Amino acid sequence: MENTAAPAAATARPRPHPPQPPRHRRRAPWLAVVAVGYAAVQLAVVVPHVGHALGWDESVYVSQVDPRTPSAYFSAPRSRGISMLVSPVVAATSSITVLRLLLTVLSAGALYAAFRVWNRLLPRGPVALAALLFAGLWITTISGPAVMPNLWVALGAVAAVGWFLRLPTERHARWWLAAVIAGVTLVRTPDGGWLALPLLAVALRLRAWRPALPPLVGGLLLGAAQWIGEAYDRFGGVGGRLDVSSEVEGGMGLHFAVGAALRSLNGPQLCRPCEVGLTHPELTLWWLSLPVLTLTAVTLALRDRHERRTRTRVGLGRPYVPQDPGVPVTVLPIVCAASLAVPYLLLIDYSAPRFLMPSYALLALPIAALGFRAVRDARSPRHMATALGIVVLLHLGSQLAVLTHTSAISEKTTGRYRTAADGLQRLGLRPPCLVAGDRALPVAYHAGCASAQTAGNNRSTSVSGLLRRAGHEPTALLVRRDGDARPPSYARTWIGFPLAGTAWSAYLPPDQARRVAARGAGKPLPSRESGPRMSGNAASMGAMTTHPITSWAGFQAAEPGFATAAQERFEGYRTHVLATVRRDGSPRLTPLEVNFRFGELWLGMMPDSRKALDLRRDRRFSIQANPGPGTSAGGDVRVSGRAVEVTDRDSLARFAAEVHPPEPFHLFRAEVTEVVHTAAEGSDLVLRTWRPGHPVQVVRRGTDDSPPRVDETG
Repeated sequence: MENTAAPAAATARPRPHPPQPPRHRRRAPWLAVVAVGYAAVQLAVVVPHVGHALGWDESVYVSQVDPRTPSAYFSAPRSRGISMLVSPVVAATSSITVLRLLLTVLSAGALYAAFRVWNRLLPRGPVALAALLFAGLWITTISGPAVMPNLWVALGAVAAVGWFLRLPTERHARWWLAAVIAGVTLVRTPDGGWLALPLLAVALRLRAWRPALPPLVGGLLLGAAQWIGEAYDRFGGVGGRLDVSSEVEGGMGLHFAVGAALRSLNGPQLCRPCEVGLTHPELTLWWLSLPVLTLTAVTLALRDRHERRTRTRVGLGRPYVPQDPGVPVTVLPIVCAASLAVPYLLLIDYSAPRFLMPSYALLALPIAALGFRAVRDARSPRHMATALGIVVLLHLGSQLAVLTHTSAISEKTTGRYRTAADGLQRLGLRPPCLVAGDRALPVAYHAGCASAQTAGNNRSTSVSGLLRRAGHEPTALLVRRDGDARPPSYARTWIGFPLAGTAWSAYLPPDQARRVAARGAGKPLPSRESGPRMSGNAASMGAMTTHPITSWAGFQAAEPGFATAAQERFEGYRTHVLATVRRDGSPRLTPLEVNFRFGELWLGMMPDSRKALDLRRDRRFSIQANPGPGTSAGGDVRVSGRAVEVTDRDSLARFAAEVHPPEPFHLFRAEVTEVVHTAAEGSDLVLRTWRPGHPVQVVRRGTDDSPPRVDETG
């Protein structure tokens, strides 16, 4: 019998496998990686250089909310949003390092949040690349831990334009748009207006964006409320504040500042007046390519729109391709970037790289999308992607080189502010105290003092008001030691104490200077500020010179009888003996005529004379009055100090009109450090010595073996 049964293995049907869920490849969080890298570079390169002190503008913003220091003068163009941002940190700690670290974290988080808004408008790759292009700029990185408004305006602009574009399809976008516009306007009110201007124009023109009008107007009013209230309180209204702002900015009007912006691309951080040359132009290729790349992105977006309309008209149609951003997503950031750049390129006559950060941030978006499109449309996408990656790496490397250089310069600049503040504390300035003069605002902040100016953009008091305060609280006037700068007329009799490690001398009122001299200006005092100091500069921190200085008028005010006798001794003869320091350090003695005019002692010299070249190289000098024939009954007089060359044309013309010297000539103004009169009185040799801030010291030397007798007068 035939067995017709099939084997079980052959007849059994295979069991159906359960359906496998589709596998989705998890997208790499590239935007988060960019934000973390942005913070890491700040921590590695920027914070170590600037963690010890604040810059000029930073000290103004921080002082508004620092409970430990008086508020610095807040000029009309400024807005208080950045002060409000850092107020919780400043209220909790005086550590500048902690402030820098928290701002680093906040700026990285804000970078991520601002560009993340665009993930609904562009593919994630171009958004991350745009964030990288913007964050990689040296000015963006150095601004991360800085108490400055421009970076926050830039990130706010990116978020605002993104929420505006999302508003037609997302109802909640209007609330985010209003909040971001209010924040930008609070941080920098004029920039908020320039950002909102093209958005308002689009909302009025296109029905789809008409719902954006209320959040735009509401955000502007909310953000500008404090600025407007302050305008009426301090400047008599919005118009008055704008007029004062124009004066501070050097006269707002038609100024073509594109050249200044180009010269400052690689620093300095403020170019005013912008007379510097462009350093390392090879590092500016990214900036110079921005107009070309922007124009290309706009051209392609318009061509795509025209092609879509043409295909639709002939019935071909075209499916939506998410890689093509479309005209609004491409053009609106560019238009807003141009609007934000208008005041800084066309209305002021100076520049700073930070001014154009909002424009750079917005332009990065269409340019990044253009880069991804170039890869997609290339014959060999892999090769194009490699080339694009190399270009981006070269861009980041060049920006890192500039960042390292500018961070080191910032360390030197802010380090001098801290060094000067330490020097003022050693001169006895303790709160309540007052600092005026050159760079008074940041130096005063670090010294814990109030600041005041009698002239310039930060004028906050009158001369009489400053002198009244100087009469009852410690006061210092900072005057630069380079060039022919000297104290203003009201402080001509004040005593100057050169602050070693800085470019300034601190001039103190005579009574205050005498107390400093009696105490000993060089004695170290405990520093007010705790925290890290600038590396490599510990030896010079707060070091004081032992030779205070003053003008001849200061000598006359302190010791009128002595000064008159010394001047008469010099005026008794035409030619005297000048001692200068040669290049090899040895002394040089040469004849010289001196003049007393306008409360100063002047030293005039022939052009390119040896003694003039000596004083240009080393300002120290001594001049011995001509003793005359035989033994002079008036004794001998010697004046020592520093010679400051006068280059101001008005001062030279005024001197020439009075003295009529042979021209051309060198003119030096004497800063007096010591006056010595030597005379014989009976059997004693008497030396009378005066130094700024000290009484006259009299030393009598007899003919016997007894020690000299020392007396002090005054």
